[in-house]
Amino acid sequence: MSCTFLPEIVDPADGRKLTHEPNSVLLLRGPGHNLMRERADGASEDSLTALQTIEERLAKVAESQGLKLYAAQSNVEGYLINHIHAARRFGCIIFSPGAYCHYSYALYDALLQTSSTPWLEVHIGNMYAKEDFRKSVLAPLCSGFIVGCGALGYEMAMLRAKELIAERKK
Repeated sequence: MSCTFLPEIVDPADGRKLTHEPNSVLLLRGPGHNLMRERADGASEDSLTALQTIEERLAKVAESQGLKLYAAQSNVEGYLINHIHAARRFGCIIFSPGAYCHYSYALYDALLQTSSTPWLEVHIGNMYAKEDFRKSVLAPLCSGFIVGCGALGYEMAMLRAKELIAERKK
């Protein structure tokens, strides 16, 4: 069981330069994920699953499915875009864009440009139970949308990623 952590800053051309890894998944997380245990939205520390625990559990699921897991996190929109462009080498992306999902047409365009790589949008909480503006502008492009299932949503996404990778091989 392992998870390879990528640096925050990558070369977007890596998607063409590096070896294609069809049985791999990139877990990409956006703003705030580095502070999951320090959120100020009223959730107690005990009720939140540490990011490290999510990654460990997801690595186990990936391994059980014959997949390799890579992970990256950034609070910077441009760095996320570079990761998306470089992700063309992976079999699938599991993306938790945080608040950027509500308004980032730059991320939308990046995902559109790499549309040959399937991706899943995951949110731990239920954004639809909050303010009306919390809708995802990215969701129309994704291969699956998982919201409000807590940390289990990432594991659900990994199982779906395996199916999407298998479909691409047909």
